[in-house]
Amino acid sequence: MATSIRNAPERLVAAAALVGGALVAAGAFLPWLSLFAGLHPLRGVIGLNGRLLAAGGGVCLVAGVRYWLRPAPGLGRGVAVLGWVLTGYALWLIVQLLITYRELRTNPMLVPQLGPGLFVALGGALAAGITTALRGAGGRLGGGRQ
Repeated sequence: MATSIRNAPERLVAAAALVGGALVAAGAFLPWLSLFAGLHPLRGVIGLNGRLLAAGGGVCLVAGVRYWLRPAPGLGRGVAVLGWVLTGYALWLIVQLLITYRELRTNPMLVPQLGPGLFVALGGALAAGITTALRGAGGRLGGGRQ
């Protein structure tokens, strides 16, 4: 019983890395933008940026599995850094997407619509980065070691 209570913060970090990585990878496969009122979805994985985001989500997912099986302080810090890097990358991609969307809206034949993909990826990256940073990088989330 005491072992499971003591490992609860590590499990939280691992779960955040797992869920965050899965959301980032899923966001890369969801539509980022659609044309012709949703008839032509453009998913992130058709380009290099989406593939890099999916790869980062996969790395975060694998690190979460590894941290679940055998917690290591260095791995927790690595997941936190990866989460923040993915957050910055997703924010940069969202800015670029909004610029493209604004330019495409000027053509009435295209009827562009924003998709949920990048926003899901951003949420996953934030979940992995924040939770892991609070515990894995020296914070005291949930009664860490004294």
